[in-house]
Amino acid sequence: MRYPVVVHQIDYAGFGAIAPDLPHCHCHADSLDATLQKMAETIAQRLEELRVAGDAPPPPGDVDTLRGNPAFVDGIWAIIDVDDAESPAPRKTER
Repeated sequence: MRYPVVVHQIDYAGFGAIAPDLPHCHCHADSLDATLQKMAETIAQRLEELRVAGDAPPPPGDVDTLRGNPAFVDGIWAIIDVDDAESPAPRKTER
Protein backbone atom coordinates (compact mmCIF):
# COMPACT_ATOMS: atom_id res chain seq x y z
CA MET A 1 0.00 0.00 0.00
CA ARG A 2 1.15 3.52 -0.72
CA TYR A 3 0.31 5.98 2.06
CA PRO A 4 0.79 9.73 1.68
CA VAL A 5 2.60 11.45 4.53
CA VAL A 6 3.19 15.11 5.23
CA VAL A 7 6.44 16.30 6.78
CA HIS A 8 7.00 19.65 8.46
CA GLN A 9 10.30 21.13 9.52
CA ILE A 10 10.19 21.95 13.22
CA ASP A 11 12.31 24.85 14.43
CA TYR A 12 15.24 23.51 16.47
CA ALA A 13 13.79 19.98 16.47
CA GLY A 14 14.29 18.46 13.01
CA PHE A 15 11.27 17.13 11.13
CA GLY A 16 7.89 15.73 12.11
CA ALA A 17 5.73 13.49 9.91
CA ILE A 18 2.07 12.47 9.94
CA ALA A 19 0.21 9.80 7.96
CA PRO A 20 -3.22 11.47 7.74
CA ASP A 21 -5.02 8.23 6.83
CA LEU A 22 -3.69 6.27 9.82
CA PRO A 23 -4.79 7.54 13.25
CA HIS A 24 -1.99 7.76 15.82
CA CYS A 25 0.67 7.42 13.11
CA HIS A 26 3.32 10.11 13.44
CA CYS A 27 7.02 10.45 14.16
CA HIS A 28 9.94 12.87 14.21
CA ALA A 29 13.69 12.74 13.54
CA ASP A 30 16.66 15.03 13.00
CA SER A 31 16.79 14.84 9.19
CA LEU A 32 14.28 14.50 6.37
CA ASP A 33 15.71 11.13 5.28
CA ALA A 34 15.66 9.79 8.84
CA THR A 35 12.08 11.01 9.27
CA LEU A 36 10.92 9.26 6.09
CA GLN A 37 12.63 6.02 7.12
CA LYS A 38 11.14 6.21 10.60
CA MET A 39 7.72 6.97 9.11
CA ALA A 40 7.92 3.86 6.93
CA GLU A 41 8.63 1.80 10.05
CA THR A 42 5.84 3.55 11.97
CA ILE A 43 3.30 2.89 9.20
CA ALA A 44 4.30 -0.78 9.02
CA GLN A 45 3.93 -1.03 12.80
CA ARG A 46 0.50 0.63 12.75
CA LEU A 47 -0.72 -1.67 9.97
CA GLU A 48 0.48 -4.67 11.97
CA GLU A 49 -1.42 -3.41 15.04
CA LEU A 50 -4.58 -3.10 12.95
CA ARG A 51 -4.07 -6.59 11.50
CA VAL A 52 -3.59 -8.15 14.94
CA ALA A 53 -6.73 -6.38 16.18
CA GLY A 54 -8.65 -7.82 13.23
CA ASP A 55 -9.23 -4.41 11.66
CA ALA A 56 -8.85 -3.70 7.97
CA PRO A 57 -6.31 -1.01 7.11
CA PRO A 58 -7.84 2.23 5.90
CA PRO A 59 -7.35 2.94 2.22
CA PRO A 60 -4.69 5.51 1.35
CA GLY A 61 -6.12 8.97 0.73
CA ASP A 62 -5.76 11.12 -2.32
CA VAL A 63 -2.79 13.50 -1.96
CA ASP A 64 -4.55 16.33 -3.80
CA THR A 65 -7.49 16.11 -1.41
CA LEU A 66 -5.24 15.91 1.65
CA ARG A 67 -3.26 18.95 0.48
CA GLY A 68 -6.44 20.99 0.84
CA ASN A 69 -6.38 20.55 4.62
CA PRO A 70 -5.14 23.79 6.24
CA ALA A 71 -3.24 21.76 8.87
CA PHE A 72 -0.88 20.57 6.15
CA VAL A 73 0.02 23.95 4.63
CA ASP A 74 3.74 24.25 3.85
CA GLY A 75 4.25 20.53 4.37
CA ILE A 76 6.51 18.33 2.27
CA TRP A 77 4.50 15.44 0.80
CA ALA A 78 5.91 11.95 0.30
CA ILE A 79 4.49 8.53 -0.47
CA ILE A 80 5.51 5.66 1.79
CA ASP A 81 5.22 2.29 0.10
CA VAL A 82 4.68 -0.55 2.58
CA ASP A 83 4.09 -4.22 1.94
CA ASP A 84 0.49 -5.03 2.83
CA ALA A 85 1.21 -8.72 3.31
CA GLU A 86 0.54 -10.49 6.59
CA SER A 87 3.59 -8.97 8.24
CA PRO A 88 4.03 -5.45 6.84
CA ALA A 89 7.59 -4.21 6.45
CA PRO A 90 8.91 -1.03 4.86
CA ARG A 91 9.92 -1.44 1.22
CA LYS A 92 11.01 1.98 0.10
CA THR A 93 10.22 5.65 0.30
CA GLU A 94 9.64 8.05 -2.56
CA ARG A 95 9.84 11.80 -2.48
